[in-house]
Amino acid sequence: MLLFAGLTFAGVASAQSANPYARHPTAPTAATPAKGNAMDDLTPFATDGAKVLESVKGDLTGDGSVGVLLVLDPPQTVNAKLGQGSFRHVVLLTRDGAGKLQKVSSNDRTVPCSACGGVAGDPYAYSRIGKGQFTVVLGGGSRERWTDEYTFTYVSAKKDWYSSSVVRRVVDTETDKEAHIDLSEKQLGTVSFADFDPSKLPEVTLP
Repeated sequence: MLLFAGLTFAGVASAQSANPYARHPTAPTAATPAKGNAMDDLTPFATDGAKVLESVKGDLTGDGSVGVLLVLDPPQTVNAKLGQGSFRHVVLLTRDGAGKLQKVSSNDRTVPCSACGGVAGDPYAYSRIGKGQFTVVLGGGSRERWTDEYTFTYVSAKKDWYSSSVVRRVVDTETDKEAHIDLSEKQLGTVSFADFDPSKLPEVTLP
């Protein structure tokens, strides 16, 4: 259940830094833990004609083992218009007792299609993994550039990842004015990664 009482909203202000919406060629990730196989075969997880857009390795569960976050691109829709297309499929992989990767969670509502970022292009920027958590970063727009950062943290008692932080920003590239909202774990409520739906989050807009 999503809760938004007491959310932090920053009004229009001068932007102090460059907007991080653009695709990050060297996205930050956690240092690779000792356990893991650099030659992991990820192709079995790209089913139904999907292709691996990005794979990020790191300690997803906080136990020192190397898991994988996959962003899968579904087959392109013929004659799809700008802003239309299938969402990407984000898959989390961890290791079983034998060290083999297995799918443990997924979401197909978080990362929009390649044509859904407006004139800025593909809205998917990058993903990063920290110890027991991961963040997905998106961005797009034209004059008004938007960015979204969704962070999920592993709860060992439930053996699942839950939404722990959301940051949404909009910047006017001509006036440098900005608005943003920050949602904490308490404000978001108990929402697993599999159930997370950005369309249920409050929007942030410039006046």
